[in-house]
Amino acid sequence: MTTMNGAFPVRTFFREIRAIPGTVSGRVVILVALCYLLNMIDRNVVSVAAPEIQREFGLTNTQLGLAFSVFGFPYLLQAPVGWLCDKWGSRLGLTIFGSIWSLATILCGLSSSLAGLVGARALLGLGEAAPFPAMTRVIADWTPPTRRSFTQGLTHSFVSIGTTVTPPLVAWLMGYVGWRGAFLILGGISAVWVVVWAWRFRDDPRAHPGVTKEELAQLVFTRKTEAKTPWRRLIPAMLPPTLVYLCLSATFWTFWTWLPTYFARSYHLELKSSAIFTFGVLFAGVFGDISGGWLSDYLYRRTGSLRIGRNALIGTSLILAAVCIGPVLFIREVNLAAVALAAGFFFIRAAVSPTWAVCTDIAPAWAGSAGGMLNTGSAISSICAPLAFGFIADLTGNYSTPFSASLCLLLVGAAMCLVMRPDRQIKDAA
Repeated sequence: MTTMNGAFPVRTFFREIRAIPGTVSGRVVILVALCYLLNMIDRNVVSVAAPEIQREFGLTNTQLGLAFSVFGFPYLLQAPVGWLCDKWGSRLGLTIFGSIWSLATILCGLSSSLAGLVGARALLGLGEAAPFPAMTRVIADWTPPTRRSFTQGLTHSFVSIGTTVTPPLVAWLMGYVGWRGAFLILGGISAVWVVVWAWRFRDDPRAHPGVTKEELAQLVFTRKTEAKTPWRRLIPAMLPPTLVYLCLSATFWTFWTWLPTYFARSYHLELKSSAIFTFGVLFAGVFGDISGGWLSDYLYRRTGSLRIGRNALIGTSLILAAVCIGPVLFIREVNLAAVALAAGFFFIRAAVSPTWAVCTDIAPAWAGSAGGMLNTGSAISSICAPLAFGFIADLTGNYSTPFSASLCLLLVGAAMCLVMRPDRQIKDAA
């Protein structure tokens, strides 16, 4: 993919993108991307259906925020779930937890009260605790070290695609089958992905009958299923990136859960118009994911420094995100607000892929456990950010004011990049 001097030829980039379906490792990347896509659609259906659910159940903004945030309580189990995926393998782990998440999505559509919705959302949080740490394990096993941030960026772009297509997709489905039917259909589609994953994926590339010698020659096999996880070294090493991820994920959780309602309430838009503006903002994240992942690996190859390739890029992206989102506190014109939020979301997502790559930089042999720790930061944000947004909106009667909390956290996350050490790899369990 690279030349000797670390350049990144555009033709080579697109040629290798086109070649992805032709290799087993490429098809694994496609399965990872589809997992992220469905994962994000299923967790965000509720944000698009929120106005209808709120009216049907008679909920306040704070109660609706609870339905959003309860997802994050079982999502806190990221570290133990990541450890299980390291021990069991991602094939079994995602078959089990993927089945839970598919069922939970269906149960959301069958709920008839706030309590039922909260219970289904909690179960969804448990099922969706597995994909990100498990797929970090998969990328460590199936991707060359110099391409891991780019692969993270490419696959995480489907996180942004998922959040982007959810508003218009769910609005369209609701027009035909209602909000309940939208949950049922999407949960069924996710169940199909689980079946394909269990049938086609293998944890060890060497055990897959279709893998060529050329593919295997590029991979580094670090997985240690029998070795004890070095928690005493892993926890302090992963704490700074986890705090960084907590700060940046608080903002994208706010976007994912409240953006449709923000546009609908602040600018008095109908559901379809709100969905279009939300689509425009979140679509910027697709480019942010890919750009951030590519640029991180590019800087690493050119400088030989992981602190430049990871830390500097992440910190700069978070500062730029804060600069872009800040004007939303004062803007009163919907098009300008959408542009500012889209620019901010681009830079937020540009920081995501390098942050995930830090897991495989620090602990490639225990990438699932490291990824689970990292995403614990997101789990905490998924609890606090949606609930805080609803509370502040109720308190102030203004849907722009809650973004001030996001600005503060983005700057804190940028400062935490100074103490992150992706250049110190944990190589053994001792």
